[in-house]
Amino acid sequence: PSCPCFLGCAVDGHPTPNITWLYSGEPLSLQHRLLAAGRILHILNVSDALDGEFSCLAQNEAGSLTQKTSLSIQEYRWSADKLMACSASCGHKGVQLPQLRCLLDGAEVNISHCKEKPKPSLQAIACNRRDCPSRWMVTSWSPCTRSCSGGIQVRRVTCQRLTAKGSSVPMSNEACAQVSKRPVDTQNCNRQPCVEWVASSWGQCNGPCIGPRLAVQHRQIFCQTKDGTSVSSDQCSALPRPLGTQNCWTDVCGVHWRVSLWTVCTATCGNYGFQSRRVDCVHVRTNKPVLEHHCSWRPRPANWQRCNITPCENSTLLRGGEAVWRGGRKESRAVS
Repeated sequence: PSCPCFLGCAVDGHPTPNITWLYSGEPLSLQHRLLAAGRILHILNVSDALDGEFSCLAQNEAGSLTQKTSLSIQEYRWSADKLMACSASCGHKGVQLPQLRCLLDGAEVNISHCKEKPKPSLQAIACNRRDCPSRWMVTSWSPCTRSCSGGIQVRRVTCQRLTAKGSSVPMSNEACAQVSKRPVDTQNCNRQPCVEWVASSWGQCNGPCIGPRLAVQHRQIFCQTKDGTSVSSDQCSALPRPLGTQNCWTDVCGVHWRVSLWTVCTATCGNYGFQSRRVDCVHVRTNKPVLEHHCSWRPRPANWQRCNITPCENSTLLRGGEAVWRGGRKESRAVS
């Protein structure tokens, strides 16, 4: 680890001794600092220090004293000395991978302590590469012969042996029967009863058919088995559900506007000619008039309109007992 380390020299005397630090009996060549008058040795980078013996030599006029201490550097490291279980007990694909562990002084610690350390490369090791015992092999089940009320599905069951080379060798059924019971090759399926949606008759048609509203009628929808037993609607949820409500047509809706022919225009020319017609709400079946509001859900046709709105070319004027004809004819007057 590249971290600082502090070593202390527990000596004292009078006069104050001079302290000298040694590593393996030699003067220090490591990056360091001396603190507290040399009584504390601060090693700036422990990674520069090898495991060895540090000593401090204290000297004054009364004599000298040496204290020794050992520095043991421990650091987190990856270990891949253990193997995981083999991925197969036989055949041609069995491999073992080394188990990656984080160690400190030989003891396993949390793997997060080694996250800054480069991981060693892991090499898979082949294992259990041998012929397998005979065993039953089965295919997937076939589709069920019926969607409900009990069908059958089948599968193929064979006895085989997988070799160390990866090939599958057919074996007799007796070879597999000594190892395990033969799997079944037929089974029942879709035992649930066949169900269907059943609808009652449509109810009475109700509604005024006025404006955007339409008459509606209702019926009951329920789920039952083919033999007529009612069951929960959930059992029919996979089937399209019939409508329980629909628009319908009543006698009130069976009406329309009946119009007569236009009358003769009240004028042959000019600005004041108009003509009219009769507009009635009548029943489609009886052709008898009904109240107009029953037809109000359809636009009402117009019952009058302007007509012959063209300029008059000839006109007759009466003035003081005179009749004056104009319009390309010779004028004549009669005076009493």
